[in-house]
Amino acid sequence: MKHWKKICTVLFTTVIVSLGTATMAFAAETGQIQVSGSGVVLVDPDSADISLSITTNGSTANQAQQKNNQILQSVTSAMRQMGISDEDMQTTYSYVSPAYSYDPTTDTSTITGYRANTQLQVTTTDIDHTGKYIDTALKAGATGTNGVSFYLADESAYYAEALQAAVKSADASAHAIAAAYGKQLGTVLSVTEISRNTYYTESFSTNSKAMATDAIAEGSSSGTEVLYGKVSVSADLSVIYAF
Repeated sequence: MKHWKKICTVLFTTVIVSLGTATMAFAAETGQIQVSGSGVVLVDPDSADISLSITTNGSTANQAQQKNNQILQSVTSAMRQMGISDEDMQTTYSYVSPAYSYDPTTDTSTITGYRANTQLQVTTTDIDHTGKYIDTALKAGATGTNGVSFYLADESAYYAEALQAAVKSADASAHAIAAAYGKQLGTVLSVTEISRNTYYTESFSTNSKAMATDAIAEGSSSGTEVLYGKVSVSADLSVIYAF
């Protein structure tokens, strides 16, 4: 009986060693290919944020602020007449600060008055006529504009397209590598999303702030024209294939 137990133990050990050798051989024959893929979708924006500024001066802080408030009410009223809702108008900042005059002979500064400044952001989906909103705001008393930002209200559908393009890019690279080695590409082992980026566009105006203001003051029919470009939505991922 002891003799048979010894023989069985030896056989069992041999089976384990054989299985281990087969597993190692399989691992040695199975490799991986890791590639990256990128996808980019260019699309026209569907929304715009117009930045308007109102600056007023006064002998007192209260006087400067009251003038500023009056112009702000005039501008927001003009925007409402153009179809902009209150929800699409937002004061991004507002402040009052003293204005100083410096005397180099005495090396002293004295307060000569006060300046109030308000920044108003107007949002619209009428992106092809943003110049008209700027001209109307300037005519209502706004003292300048800090530009227009164009963007997508919802980029999720375009990001899905970018992801699909990134998958195709990665797949093409993996197949090219496998073909170069004369082997068949295996299944996908893992996919990792690396980054998601959206590059918005800023405005390009054919008229400067001063030119636009002068044109309105003179009653010119040539208003502000704002141009925009495409919005870029990109996706990057890493894919590991069996090889």
